[in-house]
Amino acid sequence: MKIAKKRYLYHKLAKSVFVVTLLFSILTSVVFFLTEFKRASEKTVVMINQLLDTVESTAAISAYSNNISIGEDVLKGLLRNDIVHEARLSNGQDLHLTQVRNSEVARQTEIIRILHSPFGDAEVIGSLSIIPEAQYNLLEARHSALSNGISSSVLIGLTAAIVLLMVRSSFSRPLMKVSDTLHAIEVGEQERLEPLPHNQDDELGQLVQDINGLLETLQEKFSAEHLLREEIEMMGQQLRNIFDTTSAGIFLLDETGKLLAANPTLSKAIRLPEAMSDSLLGQDFPEVAFAEPELMRELMRLAAERNQSVAQDMCLKTRADAANTATWVHCLISRQPALSGAAHFEGVVYDITDRIAVETRIRHEADYDSLTGLLRRQAAERQLIKLLNAPANQNKAPAILLLDLDYFKEINDTYGHDAGDYVLVEVARRFHDCVRTSDIIARLGGDEFLIILVNCTSEHIRQIARNIIIALSKPIPLNAATTLHIGVSIGIAIGDGYGQTLEKLYKSADQAMYEVKHQGRNGFAINQTGSGIIVEKIAAAKERA
Repeated sequence: MKIAKKRYLYHKLAKSVFVVTLLFSILTSVVFFLTEFKRASEKTVVMINQLLDTVESTAAISAYSNNISIGEDVLKGLLRNDIVHEARLSNGQDLHLTQVRNSEVARQTEIIRILHSPFGDAEVIGSLSIIPEAQYNLLEARHSALSNGISSSVLIGLTAAIVLLMVRSSFSRPLMKVSDTLHAIEVGEQERLEPLPHNQDDELGQLVQDINGLLETLQEKFSAEHLLREEIEMMGQQLRNIFDTTSAGIFLLDETGKLLAANPTLSKAIRLPEAMSDSLLGQDFPEVAFAEPELMRELMRLAAERNQSVAQDMCLKTRADAANTATWVHCLISRQPALSGAAHFEGVVYDITDRIAVETRIRHEADYDSLTGLLRRQAAERQLIKLLNAPANQNKAPAILLLDLDYFKEINDTYGHDAGDYVLVEVARRFHDCVRTSDIIARLGGDEFLIILVNCTSEHIRQIARNIIIALSKPIPLNAATTLHIGVSIGIAIGDGYGQTLEKLYKSADQAMYEVKHQGRNGFAINQTGSGIIVEKIAAAKERA
């Protein structure tokens, strides 16, 4: 089957040449036959006219004398010639003679000779007519056509054979050699086509050079592609290893949040047993993984809306560690259009519990006093600014209490800083006992404190100030043998509505506290806009009485 395919082009050419030669030979023979038949017919007419010229005078005598015997001899003489099929003699009166050859042929055109008087007076005395023998013409034409046809067929056949041999030796065989060699070359092999010795300067030689050049180019590209494929496979293996072993959980969600695919680390990242990894597929991932699923859904919505990656820290769902602290992950998610038209969401989560704990501790240390556990100045002021900027119809304006401990320096100097620290911790505890949970307590530094009263009436503010003075006037036992006594001076400023600045409140409260100090300490004073500073100076002992 392969050999037939290899020689198909040459065989096809040979068949085509054979068919063309045959058709051309037949056409030539037909043309020769028609030509020879026409020539034979014309020759027959000439010969018949010559016969008529020979017997015309005898036929004229027979017609003139009405001699049947002479007429029949003339007709019989004419029929002895192969070119005559039928002869007739008539004088237009009683003489009507006909002689016919015994053969069935197609009727030919009749040749008529008018007979005149043998005495030269141009009188028409009858006619002599001959019908040619068609069989003679056919034989003549067939013989000539056959001879010419055989000659032309032989000539054409020899010419075609010579052409085929030349084509085979000069074109088909070299081309077949090129084809066989090229067919045997496998992709990536170094083998090349050998130059054709007799075709180096023609089209086949150029074809061999071009094919070798193309094979060189293909070899280079194949080698480059092979190297690239190896690199891609290596990178793919590395990526698979990263995908399987990375500490981050990688997942793929559909538009509704159902988990389509995940790496083995995902279950570990969201604090689920490894045995549950396969069971996660097809489940609602936000509901399964996160304490606040709606935050995850909002993250997906933002990723689709912005068409870019979005990220957020998220708390996992009810899976606390041994210390009963919440577990946090950082979630990065992006929207990827799928080939089918449905969008997918690719995401990565990794544990940030330790980082959140450190950040929380840092924020707590930045916002809370390490000794007393009270807010620091900056944290308290941030909350106070929010209260001051709240709409007037939302809450009453906040009041601030600036507190400075009385006789604290003497305790520090007498009993040391440890005793002073102990007093500060106890003071902070007593502050908590005197205010509501909605109020804010802060240590400004040293023995200075700030209390912010939220949504509180003027009388209630005074009562809280009295309670603080009474609470701090109670003895503070340092040890079994030592009891400490302190007091407190309180300056109070009440905001006058929306737009009150922090600096103005601080200044008003500081002026009020200074006035208390000036009048003997251990009391409070209110600095109200339009009313000035009102000092309520009641000694703790008197207050208790």
